[in-house]
Amino acid sequence: MGHGIFASRSRLWGPLVWRGDASLPARVALTFDDGPHPEATPRTLDLLAKYGVRATFFVIGAQAGKWPELVRRIVSEGHLLGNHSFSHTRWGGFGFTAYWSREIERTSRVIDEIAGVRPAWFRPPFGVKQWHMHRAVRRAGNTMITFTGRALDGLATTPERIVARLVPGAAAGSILALHDGSVSTVDRPVKPTIEALPRVIEGLRARGLAIAPLDELIEAAPYASPVSVEAAPAQTRAGALNS
Repeated sequence: MGHGIFASRSRLWGPLVWRGDASLPARVALTFDDGPHPEATPRTLDLLAKYGVRATFFVIGAQAGKWPELVRRIVSEGHLLGNHSFSHTRWGGFGFTAYWSREIERTSRVIDEIAGVRPAWFRPPFGVKQWHMHRAVRRAGNTMITFTGRALDGLATTPERIVARLVPGAAAGSILALHDGSVSTVDRPVKPTIEALPRVIEGLRARGLAIAPLDELIEAAPYASPVSVEAAPAQTRAGALNS
């Protein structure tokens, strides 16, 4: 039972996606959890733009409500948004289906109000899964997304450890999880992740692994509704306004 709760690829409680198709071209996806964060998210976005990488941000609903301009920036720069619960509490593992349905819906509503999209993907807080959560995810019409490798950078760490956890073991189809936020406060040390990110990107590319958006890697739509004209990337807005 413990394997079903904590293992990122376990389907004991229900279906989930933990990697893309390894038979497709050698690509991986970068994902970021627990944001937005007023310091880490802008610096993360700046680095992704520098390297021409599109990522997925699994945001906490309460955090998104505090920093809506960062949510809008994520979408406007071509990245994807996912649902990472509203409160991200450590006690959520004891929640029943109604609790998880509220957590998912509140976050989807906040994201929709800010960015004009409703995520079709849900990532469990702390990577911890249980039956009631899976049931709520299915009822919401969402897909549970976990990961192939994780940086464990939500805890005290170093850039070297982050790189070592992600790059050597990555392979075609890998979904890699990092953090651009904190579960409860804004005082999380962000320096290790920010320093590691260029080395992660360069290391993956040196191993012949391209970095692709998650929707391309797993061949699934990220949203239950289309991106609004206001929230879409600049090139998309231009096309919509000229159509």
